[in-house]
Amino acid sequence: MTFPIDASGEIRNGGYYDPFPYKYWGYPYHARNSREDRSAAFKSAQSSTQFSEKPRVAIPSGSISERPIEPIYLCFLEDHGRPRQTLAWKNEHKMVAEYIFVSYTSEQFPSDEDQLLLHDIGEHAARTAGVPAYWVGCACLGDQSELEENVYRISDVIRGAHSMVIVVSEPSNNRTMNANTNVLLKQWGSRVWTLPEVLLSPNDKKVLVYARGADVTQPIKIDKKNFTNIWADAPISRELIDHFEGTLILSQLELQTIALSCFYSRQKGYYLKGDMAYALMGLMRKRPLVVRSDSAFQAFARLSLANDNDLLLERLLCILPQTPDQPWYNMGDQWDVALWDIYPKTQICGIGDSDTVILDGAHAAAIRWKSFSLVASLVRDSWKRFFARYSFRSTSYVFYLGVILISVAGENDALTGLGAFFLAVSLIITLLSPYLIRAIYSGKLWDTQPWFFGFEGYMPLSSIERHIFGGRTGHLKWSTASSPLSVHAANSYGECIGQDPTSRSDIAERVRRAAHAPMGEERIFTLVDTYTLTVTLFAARRPPVAVVLCGEEGGMQRAMLCSYDWQ
Repeated sequence: MTFPIDASGEIRNGGYYDPFPYKYWGYPYHARNSREDRSAAFKSAQSSTQFSEKPRVAIPSGSISERPIEPIYLCFLEDHGRPRQTLAWKNEHKMVAEYIFVSYTSEQFPSDEDQLLLHDIGEHAARTAGVPAYWVGCACLGDQSELEENVYRISDVIRGAHSMVIVVSEPSNNRTMNANTNVLLKQWGSRVWTLPEVLLSPNDKKVLVYARGADVTQPIKIDKKNFTNIWADAPISRELIDHFEGTLILSQLELQTIALSCFYSRQKGYYLKGDMAYALMGLMRKRPLVVRSDSAFQAFARLSLANDNDLLLERLLCILPQTPDQPWYNMGDQWDVALWDIYPKTQICGIGDSDTVILDGAHAAAIRWKSFSLVASLVRDSWKRFFARYSFRSTSYVFYLGVILISVAGENDALTGLGAFFLAVSLIITLLSPYLIRAIYSGKLWDTQPWFFGFEGYMPLSSIERHIFGGRTGHLKWSTASSPLSVHAANSYGECIGQDPTSRSDIAERVRRAAHAPMGEERIFTLVDTYTLTVTLFAARRPPVAVVLCGEEGGMQRAMLCSYDWQ
């Protein structure tokens, strides 16, 4: 009290949050900018002897697969169904080679003998349509060196077709199932590659369906929009059909989101891990080269970076999974928000190993776990605070003045009485000091030093305030919607006010259960934000070390809590 000091804390970092100085120094698995890509490492290795570690995989960022104008091979009627180079036939006949696209599944036609039926029906369909050729996958994909690349170009083949026919059959190893055509069609439609074939087939012609043993002169005719009757995901696949028929145009973001959901509902027909993305690639304008080592996410991420997709990956990063083990392709959000309602504030500049992404331009702040600390704050002066401050800080001077007066008073009763008066005043102020301190430091805070304090478990607001502000000041409030554990209610004025999450019995039980949870299981943590003066209870498996601001929606910020131990 003799030498009063300011107990409101220090101003740090120019009045900003503690920074999170983190940078990725390696080469991305795939970079948005080709000069930062892993392929650049090979050039550096060739020109520098100081490069000691060879990159694991190099994928040139600008490598985009060419889209063929026409099929490389077709089966022409004049050659009795033998495949022939399309360009040679065109040069010979000086005309465009129209063709029928024959769709089938290897599950129903596994053997060479079964595939003879495909040629018979393809030839019949081409003659009926009056075109000189047909395309069938078992014959028109080229030799082994061309096979894999041409498989992923089938979408371009169907785009240029005169019309499409489907051939279904009971598998040769199970001809006793006695399935009707509708059942066989559903089996055909359960494979991932059949979806883009239907979507990209000509809109002005019906799809003809031929079945083994049925009359080839009486095929079943199906409009494209009626294929939803054989698909299990009819409500969402219908939106794709409407888009490709031109009756309901989707944005690029909606197209990729809906198509991704449809492809993953079909779990048959995958050859590579990235086949889901490669099937989706057929619906996009730009198509990265197929990489056999790609995981499903890496293939999809490369496809997304290559196309204008309204920042799909950045929006996907802002999604809060509905369950901890939710797969990345499930875009369900715990807040029930659609991707297009989220506006990203950062950019994904590359794809890392182990299905990770590399962020650029993200605003982040470190979380302090070591201890609480005094927080600098700004309050407006008032007459009450002015008198409280100077009364409190002048107590020691009044006390010493009283002691001096009494010591020199001697027989002077007036000085003795005056000294006693000053001693009494100092005693009264000392007894009132708790009230005076509260008057000085309580009241509305107009500004505070931003901090993120974190601790494991739950603590009532009064205890948190005593650690930060020295007493129960009423500055802190529970957040209204910062976490799935947040609870709010309307007050008497209809305002949304945050409530103590443990007021709900189910959350209180989760808090009690998490207190004894083993490593790797769900734990409960509390995050204190001294800038907004809010406290948030949240669940996680590991304590986060930083808050990364990724986007916003509905007036709320989308922040991601990150841990170094992320696996």
